Amino acid sequence: MNLDDETVGLAVRREQLLLRSSQLRERLSARSQAFRPAFGVAERLRDGVEVVRQNRALVLLVGAAALGAVAVRPRAALSLGLRAWSGWQMFKRVQPVVHSFLRQLL
Repeated sequence: MNLDDETVGLAVRREQLLLRSSQLRERLSARSQAFRPAFGVAERLRDGVEVVRQNRALVLLVGAAALGAVAVRPRAALSLGLRAWSGWQMFKRVQPVVHSFLRQLL
């Protein structure tokens, strides 16, 4: 076997390995789609932590104000909390309808 045959053999083997690598990457990408929602939640959580770190004073101020409101008027705070929770639940129910409506308009 001379040098040219070895070079050709190595080039063929390299192409085979590149093709195999490409196939494996595609397969890995397809299988990892199941983890996409979890990664999205983790990214949002990380972004939220970063916002809290950047605004510690504001977070402490809002937390102290909320704690003070609960201590002074617990019934009003509970009522406001229940209203906020109900509003959030309604928003989550209406959001898909609004998105589909806006998609149809655009």
